Amino acid sequence: MKTSLRFLSVIFLALALAAGLVAAEQLYTCGMHPQIIKKEPGNCPICGMKLTPIRANTAKASGSTAGGERKVKYYKSTMIPGEVKTAPGKDSMGMDMVPVYEGEDTSAENNIQIDAATTQRMNLKTALVEQGPVRREFRTVGLVAYNEEGLRDITTKYEGWIEKLMVNTTWTLVKAGDPLFEIYSPDVYNAQLNYVLALRAEKEQAGPLTRAALARLQLFDVSPEFIAELKRSGEPSRRMVFHAPTDGWVIEKMAVVGQMMKPGERIYRLADLSSVWVEAQIYEKDLPYLSSGQDATVRSSYGPQRTFEGTVQLLLPQVEAQTRTATARIVLPNPEGFLRPGMFVDVNFSAQLAANAVLVPDIAVLRSGERNTVFIALDGGFFEAREIKLGARSSGNFYEVLSGLRVGDRVVTSGQFMLDSESQLREAIQKMLKSAEGVPTANAQATPSAPAAHEHAAPAATPREEGALAPAAHESESAVAMLRPLAFGLADAAAALAIDDLAGYQKQLPVIRAALTNYFKADAHAAHGPLGKFKDGLSVSTDLAAARTEFEPLSTAVADLAREHHLHHTEGLHVFECTMAPVTGTARWLQRKAGTQNPFFGTKMSGCGDEITGTEATGGTSGGMAMALPPGHPPIDQVSVAAYLRSQTTGAAVAATSGDGKCGSCGMSQAEMAAGLCEHDKK
Repeated sequence: MKTSLRFLSVIFLALALAAGLVAAEQLYTCGMHPQIIKKEPGNCPICGMKLTPIRANTAKASGSTAGGERKVKYYKSTMIPGEVKTAPGKDSMGMDMVPVYEGEDTSAENNIQIDAATTQRMNLKTALVEQGPVRREFRTVGLVAYNEEGLRDITTKYEGWIEKLMVNTTWTLVKAGDPLFEIYSPDVYNAQLNYVLALRAEKEQAGPLTRAALARLQLFDVSPEFIAELKRSGEPSRRMVFHAPTDGWVIEKMAVVGQMMKPGERIYRLADLSSVWVEAQIYEKDLPYLSSGQDATVRSSYGPQRTFEGTVQLLLPQVEAQTRTATARIVLPNPEGFLRPGMFVDVNFSAQLAANAVLVPDIAVLRSGERNTVFIALDGGFFEAREIKLGARSSGNFYEVLSGLRVGDRVVTSGQFMLDSESQLREAIQKMLKSAEGVPTANAQATPSAPAAHEHAAPAATPREEGALAPAAHESESAVAMLRPLAFGLADAAAALAIDDLAGYQKQLPVIRAALTNYFKADAHAAHGPLGKFKDGLSVSTDLAAARTEFEPLSTAVADLAREHHLHHTEGLHVFECTMAPVTGTARWLQRKAGTQNPFFGTKMSGCGDEITGTEATGGTSGGMAMALPPGHPPIDQVSVAAYLRSQTTGAAVAATSGDGKCGSCGMSQAEMAAGLCEHDKK
């Protein structure tokens, strides 16, 4: 009884091991060509590199807790990897999201497992997802300008002639009450006479005449000191001194000695620099984070750095068309005159956009177009790629996370590019393995009896390279059938362009358009392939240059499809390639006949390009060498190279042989001629 139990135990153990080996079948792939997958180690048939093993993940889902109840960890999308939410709902494609329970790892097949030693060699570093405020800080350049409230023009309210200038240069600092110039004005002189005569007539009574004359002098802005001196002396003065009404720097001087000044004409312009404006240039992308009354920090850009604190007085409601910036005006006190108009300064702004948000380090995010991906470090050396949605950028090199991460998740911040490469390789392999399920490979479809080494196999039955996957199942026979008229239409259009026949090319456009329509109807997936952007066909170009520019990418795409489906063998088409194409650099086209006729250059360079003969072998052990041999030549493994070269005698030598095979000149036998002893066939 014990012997039977032991025997059954051995059988069950063997079955378990066998099942484990089957479940963990080792596959091998090429790092440069992930479409190559083999069950045994070896070399890549394309580039010759050594195949590397595909590591299978060992993560298992625990499924439930000790009490039997499962707690939902989050909800994930079944259509978009990495899209997760904390509450049930629909994903961005409108599909219901499924729950992921604690302890489960439903994405284990796409996760990456790395041992501790490799992690250290890869210098993988991680950081925790934090929670905190979102602060937007940005720096811009500012220009110091005059405070317009401190500008003052010096003018007169009467006509006169300047006879002397006390301030005769610009950038002179003047104080209130300093003399600026002496002026002679007939109007002021007459007003002085009237005032003196009124005083003499009315004496100290200050009657109406005196008051009227005094008011006229005051309307001319004559200083009280000048009027008091006039009253005391009783004699009018021919010249009057004009004094500065306020402090400031003379930034403009318009008058010279002897110049006649009219009422209101500017003589000087004074600027008070005790207060200045800083005009900061704000880019459009930063405008939402700025408003009037917001604090700003201004730093000098020369000498010992000095800091000034101010507020935004006004955000101008205009964007400059040339610089695409708006102006924020900041008023700063400048008692020491350190800030000078025209000076550049650095301006820093800070705004809090959110009080509490999920924050991820900037260096942890991998950006690819519109997608943002991070790698989550899991237990057991596993790493999960997850797509996230980002919000505003925060200070400290953080980004706000709108969805995809939670506080406490550990993300990879260094070495994630190597993880991304491994993840994309694994995803591509999984997709190819799934697409190949149920589709027999070309090797399995090949007949067991291979043709003899000296017989040429039919081109249509040429198998793919060992290890390559079969074509996708959606490439139906009807799609291949619809590809034929499209290929022939492109070949006829190429022939017209090769001889610079624009009218002939335009005649083929309706044919190409109809063939494209039929091809898209036969293959629904073609709209997502290289032909997707040619749904409406080619436009009618009015010149050859435009026609060739539009024709080149479509010709290349159709030529590649024709090669993939072997139309250059079954339909007698010829595929040519030009490595100097004007648009894409390397382009291909189809021809009905042999001989290079380049449609991309026309008659100027019609011979530019080479024919692509294909990659299939004629059989035997000679492999790829046999396809390059002259027509009718037996495989290299059946005849030596020396024997073949000796057999290629010139036409003269063949004509000189006699009827029995001997040389007609010297009589040597055919064997001696083949051995190279006869000199007549060398002439």
